[in-house]
Amino acid sequence: MERTIFHLSIPSHDLAMDRAWYERVLGCRPGRCSPVAAILNLGGHQLVLQHITKVNEAEQPGIYPRHFGLVFDQLSSWEMLRDRMAALAEPFRVAPKCRYPGEPLEHWTFFLQDPTGNWLEFKHYSNPEAVLACHQHTEVGDRDLR
Repeated sequence: MERTIFHLSIPSHDLAMDRAWYERVLGCRPGRCSPVAAILNLGGHQLVLQHITKVNEAEQPGIYPRHFGLVFDQLSSWEMLRDRMAALAEPFRVAPKCRYPGEPLEHWTFFLQDPTGNWLEFKHYSNPEAVLACHQHTEVGDRDLR
């Protein structure tokens, strides 16, 4: 079966600084790079940092409406990344926590912010069906951060 990967292009105010952050903090492997863009491997997916010289919109003050990240199959993988962030003294913008404890949508999550201000979420669902199914449940997102 063919494996499809996700492609995401995000803004970067300082391409060298952002690229270094993704490589050092998240362990992204570098791909092609030009003076205006850099491709990184983020969990097997193509992340493109696109240099911009001016911002047309206000910096997003919280996790909504835009953020991206990875969903880990194994809790141990999520915990390893969480522990790596703590060891690097990388500030959690939203501290690691369990959302919806004891519910079908229970998941572990934390948020980071890259040097440009892009929000990243990393999570693990206790119930794998909650990632793309559980259609009978209508709760989405964090009740406390709306």
